[in-house]
Amino acid sequence: MIAPTVRVGILVFSLGLVLGLAGCTGKSPKSDFYTLGTIPATGPTARLSADMAIAIGPVTIPAELDRKQIVTRDNGNRIKVAELSRWAGPLQDNITAVLTANLAARLGTDKIAPHYRESLFPFTHQVVLNINRFDGNPNGEVLLDATWSIKQNGQSAPLVIQHSEIRTPVTTPDYNGLVAAQSKTLADLSNQIAAALGQLAP
Repeated sequence: MIAPTVRVGILVFSLGLVLGLAGCTGKSPKSDFYTLGTIPATGPTARLSADMAIAIGPVTIPAELDRKQIVTRDNGNRIKVAELSRWAGPLQDNITAVLTANLAARLGTDKIAPHYRESLFPFTHQVVLNINRFDGNPNGEVLLDATWSIKQNGQSAPLVIQHSEIRTPVTTPDYNGLVAAQSKTLADLSNQIAAALGQLAP
């Protein structure tokens, strides 16, 4: 028969062991959060007519990218979902915001905003984007494949329809390098869209 004091000691030891194990296994690995960034124009800046006001979006992305985790792709068709490397917010909203800021700088205008901010001012034109691919490999490159159009308010047929395929090398083999390369592809896409907008009459 176990003495009461011994039973209490065993109970205390067992409880401490359980709590200790819980403390070791209960700590979740820390997630890293990323956001796409704007990049200043390096070439000539297109000029937008003073009578034009631009809406950016909607922007659509593939279903596999519509998640919090960053998605990468190997040289084939296999994708990897990074559980601990995540976007700080919805990827579609981040892309829309970056394109808006890039184009505002390249076109020298404040009359450009995401399409869902129509209360700011009346839009005369709208840039609609369908992104087919926007992924890459930290040890390789990023690919942005997008079809985009420019529409004039009140007209159903687009003024411009264009397909862009932009590849950018990843300079450092990690998620910082991957996201920086993705930001660079958006800057290059912004240059193309700015040039098309600059050629439009009001």
